[in-house]
Amino acid sequence: MRQLAEQLKPIFEKMLQKEGFELFDIVFRKENRRWVLRIVIDNPTGYVSLKDCEFISSKIGEYLDSEDLITHSYVLEVSSPGLDRPLRGMPDYERFKGRLAKFWLNDGRVIVGRIKEVHEKSLTLESNGNDICFQADRVKRSRLEVEF
Repeated sequence: MRQLAEQLKPIFEKMLQKEGFELFDIVFRKENRRWVLRIVIDNPTGYVSLKDCEFISSKIGEYLDSEDLITHSYVLEVSSPGLDRPLRGMPDYERFKGRLAKFWLNDGRVIVGRIKEVHEKSLTLESNGNDICFQADRVKRSRLEVEF
């Protein structure tokens, strides 16, 4: 069913772009004896509200019903990436400059700090009053940290 998700991806990207959103992720898989089409949307200029998810869910649901691409029953879920969203490279680092994030590096280190500077190929975080610089290609994965 990965093929279906790949088939739907460009269609939903275009649909979401028209509404001012981006497709963050799409997965279609069986979970607990039922099929789930999970679509994660993002707003490049702000946040994704519950109303946004409802609106996009309605749009996507209408499209899927009209095209009849999924022949069996399924559950459609539309959500945001969440408060502790994964960061996907330099554009996200730039977008979330000033925010607290956690970085897992290839050498096994884990660094939590505020994104201070984003350069062409490197990052600077402020962690416990110290600046920590590293090459972006050393990042294994990263995500925002929730702040209260």
